Amino acid sequence: MQTNGSRGNAGYAAFRAALLDGRLSPGANLTQAELCDVLGMSLSPLRDTLTLLEADALVTVRHRAGITVVNPDVAFIRRNFRFRTMIEREALPIFAEVVEADWLAQTITAHETVRDKVASGGKVPNLEQQLRTLDWNFHSAIVSALRNTMITEIHYLLQENLKLARVLNEDIASPSKATEALGEHCAILEQLSKRDSQGALEALEAHFRAAIHRAFGC
Repeated sequence: MQTNGSRGNAGYAAFRAALLDGRLSPGANLTQAELCDVLGMSLSPLRDTLTLLEADALVTVRHRAGITVVNPDVAFIRRNFRFRTMIEREALPIFAEVVEADWLAQTITAHETVRDKVASGGKVPNLEQQLRTLDWNFHSAIVSALRNTMITEIHYLLQENLKLARVLNEDIASPSKATEALGEHCAILEQLSKRDSQGALEALEAHFRAAIHRAFGC
């Protein structure tokens, strides 16, 4: 899995954008020329992009058979989720020791505000985006405790892959899903507030089990 090279490559970013906006279809088979047209780039830089995409399992390149775009199926989801889980398991005990009280208070408030409004039937503008932002910031903060830029970059790509899978599988947050997910985050935050790393780890494990079932039914 690539790190800095992936995030800094314009073609790589264009590929993800094309998948998200429908210009590329999951499982599609294209020639290099066709992919160049979609991404708006020439053949030479495309080859560098394909190296990065293939390393991250977003395409399969076969000689004379073309380029196959990833179809984020259950196996793809499981691989990315399990890798992300491994990283966060290692990071959480360290995070529990160093997390600041102000961050905890602000994060708990942000979660509870959205959760309570959704649970009461209130309308939350841009709910999907708010949930993604809360989820992204929460999990990224945990991994930042490792102070390892390579792991942080890999975790970023795993989160991007899971976001891609959710969008392509049309996993739009319902009020019940949103309430459950935010409640699980709050359970982890409660244990962190007590500086109980074991309790936080158990709550994180429960969250991962529920999240993969809730989002993908697997």
